[in-house]
Amino acid sequence: MFKLIACVVATIGLFAGAAPAQADVTMSAQEILRLFPGTFQALVKGKYEVTVIIKRDGAIVGQVSGIEDHGRWTVRGTELCIVMPAMTRGRVECSAVVADNGWYRGRSVAFRKL
Repeated sequence: MFKLIACVVATIGLFAGAAPAQADVTMSAQEILRLFPGTFQALVKGKYEVTVIIKRDGAIVGQVSGIEDHGRWTVRGTELCIVMPAMTRGRVECSAVVADNGWYRGRSVAFRKL
């Protein structure tokens, strides 16, 4: 179970709706910021489903199999950056975000607003 959570956590920081941006175009910082606050369904590597709650104040909560991980998010340039103790192993993970037909895609993850 820990390996599954570690895998999900290691890639959750790589994802980042409100008004959707144009498909296949990297979202701007302002477009990313407009997504939050919200609750999102995230698919990590197309296999693992994680519920993510992102608050306007920079707080983030990841939930999988009844386990929660609390961390922080920021936008640096045009990348969404997330750090969580378990899910990113305490490392800051950053990725550009692209809007894609109601989904938002980062490196190794796709997410949509619930």
